[in-house]
Amino acid sequence: MAMRTVVESGDVSAKIDAESTVYPRMHEAFDALTWWLSRNPDTGELIDDYYWLYKQRGNRELNIPSLVVVYTFDHNSVEIVSLLVRLPSL
Repeated sequence: MAMRTVVESGDVSAKIDAESTVYPRMHEAFDALTWWLSRNPDTGELIDDYYWLYKQRGNRELNIPSLVVVYTFDHNSVEIVSLLVRLPSL
């Protein structure tokens, strides 16, 4: 299994920093997401000819947010272009 470099847009980085005030484990949740996508980028859902969508479950009890990302990838890298941070469902 090849590991790809994960790159995030500046908007994504800013959202992670902003949401970490609400979700103290935001960085951990995003690190888990990037770890997964660097190894398994094709496990998301292809939404058009180029972009993929991936949803990561959160945990309301532990105050870990659900994350939804839009991304692209090739043999060398994954580029996260958008991030939605959601309160986990019950």
